[in-house]
Amino acid sequence: MKGRPCGQSARDAESARVGYVLKMFPRISETFILNEVLELERQGLPLRIFSLKRPAESVAHAQAKEVRAVSSCLPERALREPLGIVRAQVRVCRRYGRAYSRALRHQIRVGRGGDLKLSVRRFWQACCLVTELDGISHLHAHYVTDPAEVTFAAHLITGIPYSISTHAKDLFQDDRLNNPTIQERLRRAQFIVANSQFSAEGLRRSLGDRAQIHTIYNGIDLEVFSPRQIPQGGTLEPLILSAGRLVQKKGFAILIRACRRLKDRGVAFKCEIAGKGLLPTEMPVLVALVKTLGLEAEVRLLGAVAQQEMLAHYQRACVFALPCVVAPDGDRDILPNVLKEAMAMGVPIVTSRLEAIEELVEHGRNGLLTTPGDVEALASSLELLLKDAALCQQLASRSRQRVQERFDMRTNFAELRKLHLRLMGLSVERTTPVVPVGPSGHEAGTAGVVRSVHA
Repeated sequence: MKGRPCGQSARDAESARVGYVLKMFPRISETFILNEVLELERQGLPLRIFSLKRPAESVAHAQAKEVRAVSSCLPERALREPLGIVRAQVRVCRRYGRAYSRALRHQIRVGRGGDLKLSVRRFWQACCLVTELDGISHLHAHYVTDPAEVTFAAHLITGIPYSISTHAKDLFQDDRLNNPTIQERLRRAQFIVANSQFSAEGLRRSLGDRAQIHTIYNGIDLEVFSPRQIPQGGTLEPLILSAGRLVQKKGFAILIRACRRLKDRGVAFKCEIAGKGLLPTEMPVLVALVKTLGLEAEVRLLGAVAQQEMLAHYQRACVFALPCVVAPDGDRDILPNVLKEAMAMGVPIVTSRLEAIEELVEHGRNGLLTTPGDVEALASSLELLLKDAALCQQLASRSRQRVQERFDMRTNFAELRKLHLRLMGLSVERTTPVVPVGPSGHEAGTAGVVRSVHA
């Protein structure tokens, strides 16, 4: 079966063994998945990527071009690709018969408790995925929501084993850990990856001791995020930097209000916030808040910024701030990569005292922690770091050490590679790096082909 090209060309996927099911790939806000894919490939594990959505972002990380895996876009809309969807249903039904029917009934039953139309769409995506499984003996879904739903349906049809990486929103928003449908997907997985001890404990409480849960922190590339060099005797501008999706749990409104407190106190500063919203209304809300508080001269919203550009922002920043909160629907941050990146480069950080974040930041030793939502405390911590260069240096000197100890992507994703290989019955030494690496530690010059799946 051949798919319609919708991206760049690359090597064939015949040697792929693990199929990665992702909501959208690549995605500007999901550097942690891009890092994982690149590092697993560097360590010799062939991958095949299936994206539920076609990439549609105007900004992309340069490292995405280094991905060697073929990436297929599963059909999103029936009216756009009706023939391909119908052919996939016919092929899968003929081959798997009763398993196809049982999986369809299960999917309809699940959909009746929520969004039936979306549930049916996930089923046809699963069927398109099944037609592309040649050479793949294991599936891995990132997020227990849509990607795991498609993966689970493919498992019900074919019996192919699967695993799941969990994150934050997919577990904690709307009390999903106690959702029977979510629990079923998790329990049937061969193993589950949690990106923090906090998440792992929540999963164990929900699923019991029989679930195979492994804590593997999302790592960063310590060669890319190397300690910044500040000239001897040089001083940094009083720049407060922040970055992330413009969603409530990141606490950007709290940061902007803290900036108003700094201005009222006569503190000299600038604040730059990098990121875009999931909805078109999120940026205008923050822009309006900046205007209402009279901070147009001090606070700037940068929009989406690629990782290579963020490096320059980290170099200039005096402080990195991310005042995370738990949203009313339960959504929360776990261990944002931007905190690790800033710490690895030696930028002093201020963030919130939340359980998972405390696995990264120790208050007063490698960063400052404030109570979530406390504008006054945030403003005081920012002022302290803007004025106390000695404290900044102490925090920065210890912060990279913590990242090196727990968040080196080469070490962490090597553990994930072992899990994949063991599940497939392969020796953990069977695959090795197979290509020369470029300056960033990965193969240079090849990009994953992106295509749409048709039966």
